[in-house]
Amino acid sequence: MKNKRKITIISLIIIVIIALAFIFRNPGMKLAKYIINTIKNHDVLYSVYYENNIPHNSLSEVDIDKNDVREVQVTKTRKNLVNHSRGFSLSFPLDAEFDFTAAQEYITVRCNNMSAVISKEYSTYPDKEQTKQFVDDYLHKYLLDNRFMEQNKITLHKNAVEKIGDFWVQIVAISRTPLPDSQVKYNSYVYCYIYTDSTMFYRIMFKAPKYTDELIDEVYRTLYSFSTNVEVRGPSDTYTNFEPVIPEFWSKETKEFYNELVNSDTCKWGLYQPLSVVNNDFSDIYEVEKQIDSKFDGLLEYRYYFEDMPVEGIKKAYDEGKIIQLTLQTSTVMNENLDGYNPVFDIIDGMYDWRFKIMANQIKEIGHPILFRLNNEMNSDWTSYGSSACLDDPEIYVELWRRIYNIFKAEGVDNAIWVFNPNDESYPPCGYNSTIAFYPGNEYVQLFGVTGYNTGTYYAVENGEKWKTFKEIYDNIMEKHYRVYGKFPWIITEFASSSVGGDKVKWINDMFDNLKDYPNIKMAFWFNSADVDPRDETKQTIARPYWLNETPETAKAFSDGIKGK
Repeated sequence: MKNKRKITIISLIIIVIIALAFIFRNPGMKLAKYIINTIKNHDVLYSVYYENNIPHNSLSEVDIDKNDVREVQVTKTRKNLVNHSRGFSLSFPLDAEFDFTAAQEYITVRCNNMSAVISKEYSTYPDKEQTKQFVDDYLHKYLLDNRFMEQNKITLHKNAVEKIGDFWVQIVAISRTPLPDSQVKYNSYVYCYIYTDSTMFYRIMFKAPKYTDELIDEVYRTLYSFSTNVEVRGPSDTYTNFEPVIPEFWSKETKEFYNELVNSDTCKWGLYQPLSVVNNDFSDIYEVEKQIDSKFDGLLEYRYYFEDMPVEGIKKAYDEGKIIQLTLQTSTVMNENLDGYNPVFDIIDGMYDWRFKIMANQIKEIGHPILFRLNNEMNSDWTSYGSSACLDDPEIYVELWRRIYNIFKAEGVDNAIWVFNPNDESYPPCGYNSTIAFYPGNEYVQLFGVTGYNTGTYYAVENGEKWKTFKEIYDNIMEKHYRVYGKFPWIITEFASSSVGGDKVKWINDMFDNLKDYPNIKMAFWFNSADVDPRDETKQTIARPYWLNETPETAKAFSDGIKGK
């Protein structure tokens, strides 16, 4: 009799849940399905413990208090992720595979028809009530802009905040309409922001081929499983360590140059002199070399994806013993109008493959090694190929990089040394937007590029700009990047010091005094130009004079440093 009564009560509970689901539909049905499945499948069959990304079969084999430990619990129908070092848990389908490569910043989950990225984030706004505003201002900077959506064929399905379990959650769902022949797998996104009673929030980004009821059902199932009832134990540490895989298809000359660069115990010097290589006119470069009484080892030039390569200028540079660092940007001029058309989407869909084939053959025609820097400062919100302008998804950048790399490889380009060059700070300052998220893979990168300017104090009032020494800048860069990219040879792809707010001669002297402390740095390119103030009331005022030969004293300081005086 008691058993019959118990079965009747359980049946009534299930009937009530199903009835509520039909009344409220969304998300009631998701809640009903989740509870029913939890009633049926709550037992854990076994667990795998990942200590610093190394799997173990037993909790006794790991040190959960000293190391970074994550647990994957397998049940009959779900896999539960328990993140001990970050203090949360949630569940995914049984076919889920977890990638902890960058788990100190985010975790990637891959299923047959869906993927997800999970991160614990912090708003930089001081008031916890402004956390949603932080998300809208930074993470949705372009994503929810009407012009951006129209220009890039993006459909907004949903943008709402609702109570799910113990949390208020903002759910944003969009789809991008790709070109007919596109091979891009995921074109629908659901972004979930789980808000807390502090400036900390959790972000889960789901991706799928199409926006379907099944996708939304899985989103709600995962959200209802989310819990912070996990004791925080152990550090969330950095154990990612990338290293280059040297291409077998490189030419002999390219391999020899690369090996010479890697094994050099002195820093080579390069210069950016605007349009010198493009115009095949080195007169300004010769003038700087005369003033410093030394020759530069390399020159820096920029091109956009729709422009031809300056083949003749590059050949001339090589004849004069200079290697070219060619920076290619898949953007409109100066990354302007980021709320409008973004060529990145058409590029990953394959529309411009023909353009990159032409470019590849132009580079191959050069016949000598070049340093090829593709889409620098990608972890920013001021580039068309950064995540902010690419659906908040760094994997779009990776897809673009690999597509261009593979076209070059197929066209027989054996003289390009690929440089991966993030910004020294990430904008937005979020874990999912860290440099690791944009890294194309060991077989696609041979040099790690860093960029660090002393911008001076022109904008001290507007944004708190401060004078920074070379050591301050590059100590900070080393601290952030060495553990991850320390196996790479490094180049400073562009840098300089302003003269506004401090002693530029002393800055240059200190640079040479401290450069020896960074043995990974094999080459550095001085940006011999200036930034102007773009505001209407002060338009064309020099804000950051970066010229190396700004005065005879700055030229002499650089000359003395090169010669070891």
